[in-house]
Amino acid sequence: MKIKSLYKEKSNTEFEKNLLHKADGEISEVETELLVEHYTTLYINDIEVATLVCTGTSIVELAIGRIVSEGMLTDINLIDNIYICEKASRARVYLKEGATFINNVNKSTDVASCCQDNKSYFKSNILPDKLKSNIQIKDEDIFNLANAFAVDSKIHKMTSGTHAAYLYKDGKVIISFEDIGRHNAMDKVIGYIYLNDINPEECIVFTTGRVPVDMVRKAIYAKLGALVSKAVPTVDAVALAKEYNLNLFCRAWQDSFQVFSKSK
Repeated sequence: MKIKSLYKEKSNTEFEKNLLHKADGEISEVETELLVEHYTTLYINDIEVATLVCTGTSIVELAIGRIVSEGMLTDINLIDNIYICEKASRARVYLKEGATFINNVNKSTDVASCCQDNKSYFKSNILPDKLKSNIQIKDEDIFNLANAFAVDSKIHKMTSGTHAAYLYKDGKVIISFEDIGRHNAMDKVIGYIYLNDINPEECIVFTTGRVPVDMVRKAIYAKLGALVSKAVPTVDAVALAKEYNLNLFCRAWQDSFQVFSKSK
């Protein structure tokens, strides 16, 4: 897979002047560090499949992660090259000659259960296989992730405005990504896994966001060993996790966590 990016990453934040009002009546001018929203349109073979509102970093990981986690391709080895334009407003993924892409893109949009204006023009009609991961998960693994989150992530410390996702393997945090939306942060981790040829079945991914069905579906398509969240799942998400044998641990804090689905 060849990657060509003309994009030079910029700061994810800018300072904005504003007025701070206190309960005692004091008013003062302050500067607050805020996130910058970035828009990237994702294409496969020049067919528009999604519009993503994200932070302007790790665009390649985001593109690959979104393709994998939404079931757009069953094998990323079918990808020939990825092109990111100068402004990263377009991420173009081209398949190898003869590789087929299930083109069910339509004019209607599917908006994920996120807080930003992400839109998908693709809905996979390939049902994923049930997971067969043999990962051994210890209590300390979940607590290690909760402790890593408690330290806080870089951009969140500055802005209090991001979600984060952590990749955990072999007893340690490998890498973490931040984004405006939890879906994007998770996709960046998934993209990293597949770009670096890591076995996803041996990976635990921690998300700082809640876990509805679409987050569980991402974990299933990506073939993750487990999904962990500091927040709560929905009833439907738990049912889907059990149906597909996904290890799902939620409300993972430094002193406790809850097991909603365990494959073994």
